[in-house]
This record gives sequence, C-alpha cells and structure tokens, in this order.
Amino acid sequence: MGIRNALINIGGNVMALGSKEGRKWRVGIQHPRQAGPLATVALDDGEAIGTSGDYQRFFEVDGKRYPHLLDPRTGYPADHTQAVTVLIPAGPKAGTLSDAASKPIFIAGPDAWREAARKMQIGLVLRVDRSNQIFVTEAMRQLIEFIGQAPALTVVP
Repeated sequence: MGIRNALINIGGNVMALGSKEGRKWRVGIQHPRQAGPLATVALDDGEAIGTSGDYQRFFEVDGKRYPHLLDPRTGYPADHTQAVTVLIPAGPKAGTLSDAASKPIFIAGPDAWREAARKMQIGLVLRVDRSNQIFVTEAMRQLIEFIGQAPALTVVP
C-alpha cells in the first residue's frame, strides 16, 4: 500500500515501521496500577514491543485479582506478576515474537522469569512483580526512560 512509516498497535503489542519524520518512534509502557505510562522506549524501524499484564483482563473476588494468564503447571492464574514488557529487535518475526514471548516470561514468575527469557533469547525485558518491585535487564535499562522520578530498580544481567 506504499506505507513506509507507521506504528502498528494491536493492543499490548506495537511494531515500528520506518520512522517519525526521521526520528525513532517513542511508545509508552503502561503502568500496571496507575493511569498513564510507567516509562517510554524508542523503537527503530522493524522493532516490536509486547506487554502482558494483569490489569486489562482480570476479575476480582473478595479483593483478590485473578488475571487471564494461566500457569499451565497449576491451572491457576499467575498472580506473582503485574506486567512484563519485552522489546524485540528488528527481524522477520519481531511482531509475533513480541506477543508470544511476554506471556511465558510473565507466567514463569519471580524465580524463573530470567531463565525463561534466556531460553527464548530475549535480552530486553522489564518485569513488575505483585508488590510493585521493578526488575529490568541491563540491556533494557539502557533503552527505557521512566516518567517522572525513576523508581527503584533491580537490574539483572
């Protein structure tokens, strides 16, 4: 169709095509418990970002949140994570991988998320756990800009 510059947004997943008037596209990473973005990241042509979270599709019973992401090991919703965002470098399957990779990293939980990301060769990850602690890979930390005062982070290799 001749479109050379655009952002493709399919709800939680965004892919960049071209540039915004010669500059990288800047997209927001939704804060899982507040209105508005937690951070922003700049995307180059062909890069994709995907987020899985417990804040869009969930229900609550007696004050407990039940997200739509189920842990296949238990059959129950994964309740240890609020959000996982992955950034995928440009490539033929970047968009698909950004959608597919965030879910198992979300479900893997506090002790296994980093290993799950390594197995899928995903080096750019931001994870917010159920107590609002933010974990970020060193590579992702170099790319994101937090909104307002930067929160306390745990940076992992």
